[in-house]
Amino acid sequence: MLTTKITFALADWTREWRKCRDKNPSIDECVQFVEWKLEDYTLSDSDKRIIESILFYESE
Repeated sequence: MLTTKITFALADWTREWRKCRDKNPSIDECVQFVEWKLEDYTLSDSDKRIIESILFYESE
């Protein structure tokens, strides 16, 4: 389950990624980040849609 803490961390990580690389991360890279943060948790389709929404919101 994605917590508020994880979603804020993803948003921060996305902004930092864009600052360093001057491009947005891919959805797969965002999923990998969340899986790394959550360790032994399998993301649901709903979780992946939330991740995609955060990426879209944080993208320029």
